[in-house]
Amino acid sequence: MAVELRAGPASLAGLEWLGRVGPAPVDAWRCAMGWGERVARSHASRLERAGWLERYPMVRGEGSLLVATRRGVRMSGMQLTAPAEPEPVSWAHDCACAWTAAWLTLRGRDWRGPREVLADSELKGELEWRTRLGTRHSGHRPDLAVMIPSGVVAMEVELARKSTNRLHAVLSMYWGWFYRHKLTGLIYVCGDQAGAERVKQAARKAGIPEGGLRVELLSAVREQAQRGGW
Repeated sequence: MAVELRAGPASLAGLEWLGRVGPAPVDAWRCAMGWGERVARSHASRLERAGWLERYPMVRGEGSLLVATRRGVRMSGMQLTAPAEPEPVSWAHDCACAWTAAWLTLRGRDWRGPREVLADSELKGELEWRTRLGTRHSGHRPDLAVMIPSGVVAMEVELARKSTNRLHAVLSMYWGWFYRHKLTGLIYVCGDQAGAERVKQAARKAGIPEGGLRVELLSAVREQAQRGGW
């Protein structure tokens, strides 16, 4: 009779990573944890049997998103909320955030994942922008953050094209954070080169300090994560 493996320290480390990040594809998770595909699926199965992990299938051929359940987040000991079931409209962004977190993990950075950013009141700002229907207001947070000795580096994962006014509002918020010494850097992870150039141009107009913005393509971030971070 085969022995059913239970979740051990390695599985729990993977669970904590998921709790910090939110929905993540298996490949991003295993890259971050330094596991092969077979080992990752074994850890996922152990966590799933314990009720600490859920799998949400995406479209055929795209695999599933792994999500730490409420029980799983409590088990990890983190003071975070568990994400809701990921909606199809958010799948691409969830995957991109997970690959970005894997990239940061493998580079040895002190980072905060989307679930941690959501719990940090210091990482929330306010936006104001004009639309055809009038002035809009909303709260805004970066997707991830990196902590370095000189301060906080905010990270935005930019896949969908925002309106020009809303993009300017986001960058103006970050300009204010730079001005108040709340921010020491800003990184945008963009889906394509056109999006990257648009962000650079908008950042110049918003007055983001010279050298304050770094732009990466998601394809490069993912490739580097698959190579071990570099």
